[in-house]
Amino acid sequence: MLVKLKLGLQDDFSLGNLHAVRDWGSAGDYVRAMHLMLQHEKPDDYVIATGTSHTVRDFVETAAQVLGIDVRWTGVGFDEVGRDGNGRVIVRVDPELYRPVEVESLRGDSAKARRRLGWSPQVSFTALVDMMVKNDLERLSRRS
Repeated sequence: MLVKLKLGLQDDFSLGNLHAVRDWGSAGDYVRAMHLMLQHEKPDDYVIATGTSHTVRDFVETAAQVLGIDVRWTGVGFDEVGRDGNGRVIVRVDPELYRPVEVESLRGDSAKARRRLGWSPQVSFTALVDMMVKNDLERLSRRS
């Protein structure tokens, strides 16, 4: 959404719970974990996760930083908005986008996979967001 905003393809966007905490990880790291599981001599169950958590707001701020957009938050709850450096509202909170049964915080413990498979995530949260934003930027720039 921020990439579309940066490219002038939209003026603002809405999100649900900015305070929701998630364990954001790279698909490539998870595929590598699956490969290690398949190579392991004995089948078992594993939790594959980074073990670190960030809010949806953190994600927006990190993505905005990649694009050189300064986001400043004002308001509280459903009235909270993110404004750009010119004071224009670019992010809104929409109660309709909240999950019906919200789990406030999700963080996985991959200690078993780390111990038994030698797996650990290689892509940090910041690097993940950077890759996602740059991919969207490249993809959407080709369409314009």
